[in-house]
Amino acid sequence: MPAGSDTAGRIRLLPQRQLGLPAPGVSTTDLPRLDPAARRSVRQLTWAVHAGEGRRPLSDSSYSDRTIRLLTAAPLAVLLAGVAVQLVMTPVYNSGARSTLLTLILMACYMPMVGYQTWSAAHLRRPRAGRWMLAATAVIVATGLVLIGNEWQMTMAHLLVSVLIVLPRRWAIIGGCLVLAAVAPVDLLVDPTPNALWTMLVVGQRAGAVLVPTWFVGTLRQLRATRETLADQAVLRERIRIDRELTGTVGDSLTTIAERGAAAAVLARTDPELARRELAALVDGSRQALAGARRLIRTYQRVSLRAELDTAVTLLSAAGVSARLALPDQGLPHHAEPELRAALRSEVDRLLREQPTCSYVITVETTTGVPRLTVSADGAVR
Repeated sequence: MPAGSDTAGRIRLLPQRQLGLPAPGVSTTDLPRLDPAARRSVRQLTWAVHAGEGRRPLSDSSYSDRTIRLLTAAPLAVLLAGVAVQLVMTPVYNSGARSTLLTLILMACYMPMVGYQTWSAAHLRRPRAGRWMLAATAVIVATGLVLIGNEWQMTMAHLLVSVLIVLPRRWAIIGGCLVLAAVAPVDLLVDPTPNALWTMLVVGQRAGAVLVPTWFVGTLRQLRATRETLADQAVLRERIRIDRELTGTVGDSLTTIAERGAAAAVLARTDPELARRELAALVDGSRQALAGARRLIRTYQRVSLRAELDTAVTLLSAAGVSARLALPDQGLPHHAEPELRAALRSEVDRLLREQPTCSYVITVETTTGVPRLTVSADGAVR
């Protein structure tokens, strides 16, 4: 998809809370985006490994950044390689120094523009003054065909690249077809032994060598942006859920305490005995509210075994390790012993470190009511 179209170590994951749904009437599209500090906290995940290995951070986002930066340079390297091939082949087919000098001058005029367009497409940006650059590239390529001739016609691949990047999607397809169709009459005019079909194939291949990595890098950037957006929305949904729970429990209790306290203050002047009983009830209600708040906080600090297993599989899949769960028919206990959780995190940490190519099965068996965890690969139990 052309970028100029309609689109403009290890991880320590603290599974402390389960994600909830937004409050009624709240749409995730209406939620505000997180501030930069909160976004960094979402991206930089860490996984707590067992005590024998300590904590070693691994940032999957930094790895992706390095990969994307390297891939962004790939189409530019292909463009430079095309320049080198053109400069080498021109004196081979035409021994005159004039043709070589003209090739160097003309390519120096339009290649920076094509390179900038490619760089913009890889970053999902519309190149500034892109259509003026496209027009200038077309004029320079046409001038080269007149002045240099047969040796220059392969540079129409660069014109094709510019057309597919700069023009909107619907016009890019039409413009690309027109450029490829123009290769045939140009070949008949400038080539002493024309082979229009072969020339069209070579022009398309050279353009594809630049466009494919460009679009691939743009897709990677788009996927990463989508992942960050989903992470932002997940954090916001969790905040909304916690706010709703606190409002329905602690908030209501505090409101009741405030109202009964005000009523007791009024009764203290008219009926001290009734005020004393009201204050005693107020103290009991306050203690119950405190106990409820403590219970609620403890639920945020605990996560179910199934949620932790799902988190482990998701984390492995995100790291490129194929994994699935095999659970007992009778279901899982809601909570597990710390030893089982430590074993699960240790195995996930090992798989993230080794990055195996085979798929894994995380099996949980319950014998005598006690869950037992095994991680197997190709039938070999670890």
